[in-house]
Amino acid sequence: MITFESVSKKYSDGFEALKQLNFTIRQGELFVLIGPSGSGKTTTMKMINRLIEPTGGTIKIQDKDISTVNPVTLRREIGYVIQQIGLLPHMTIRENVGLVPQLKKMPEANYRDRVEELMHMVGLEPDVFGDRYPKELSGGQQQRIGVIRAMAAEPDIILMDEPFSALDPISREQLQDELMRLQREVKKTIVFVTHDMDEALKIADRVCIMKDGEIVQIDTPENIIRRPANEFVKNFIGENRLADSMTLPSLESLLIPAITASPKRGLAEALKLMQKRRVDSLVIVDEQKKYLGITTIWDLQKSFNDEKLTLQDIQRTDIPTYYVDQPAEEVFKAITESNYWFIPVIDRDDQLLGLVTRSSVVQFVVNELI
Repeated sequence: MITFESVSKKYSDGFEALKQLNFTIRQGELFVLIGPSGSGKTTTMKMINRLIEPTGGTIKIQDKDISTVNPVTLRREIGYVIQQIGLLPHMTIRENVGLVPQLKKMPEANYRDRVEELMHMVGLEPDVFGDRYPKELSGGQQQRIGVIRAMAAEPDIILMDEPFSALDPISREQLQDELMRLQREVKKTIVFVTHDMDEALKIADRVCIMKDGEIVQIDTPENIIRRPANEFVKNFIGENRLADSMTLPSLESLLIPAITASPKRGLAEALKLMQKRRVDSLVIVDEQKKYLGITTIWDLQKSFNDEKLTLQDIQRTDIPTYYVDQPAEEVFKAITESNYWFIPVIDRDDQLLGLVTRSSVVQFVVNELI
């Protein structure tokens, strides 16, 4: 689709911004350029619509050398979304979205429905927002309009230059999700520049990491995480390694304290304890702290009206327990299959030591892998 062949950019002062770039962007993929400031990512993207001209090499779109195409004609065939959005303040939202088709002298009847369809696609109803002006929209809404304006003339290629970086984190997350959803529907070739690695890994089909005008690695997000090309990539993605295998911990290192109760405790007392400690289950132990069973808030609710009952009358004994010296692998498997969110861990005298919970297992796995 888009091919760079030995492309370089050297300025009159001798600074070499790009050094012999060779790569291809596939049709229909979301290709992310990322790197530190001065790496050449924005320069690379702007060469695709000839906002910057190379000093060496060839750029082709569908095997056609773009240097032979009139720059204005080329740009009208390529969508472009920038950080500053660039909506025209004196034009309505509907007019802004239809601007490029109008510049291409398409009959209004041909693109009017497309404008409304695109507004529907990003959740901005044309009847509500179509006749408003940019200043009457939030930053996130304006950026949505910027994205669909780039799509209005049905370009095969869309360039996006850090389009979400000025937004607050919530709006940014929403726009990333919106872009991924739109891409699944329209399958454009999107070249996206960002400085945010989390954003790149989330949205990209492939990521191109650049440094000092050169390409360091091009690969899928999964492969970049698992197989970074060098120390620069490892440091840039913020991860030293992805473990090939996990060294499982001792159960003791995963334990959290249990909220315990005596089997003789009444149900009203137990309910108060749950309320105070903000839990939905109690672990029942005797005076020697030996494990007896558990009771849940639902057990209490079903039996609460019988004032004669105590916890020993309603305790459950069906939840499995594990000894602290058993292999952690067995507990990992058991807790994923259990109906409960925790598993009691005991010593060889059956005394309760604590609980292994689903959240403690998840936290260990995340820490070990990332």
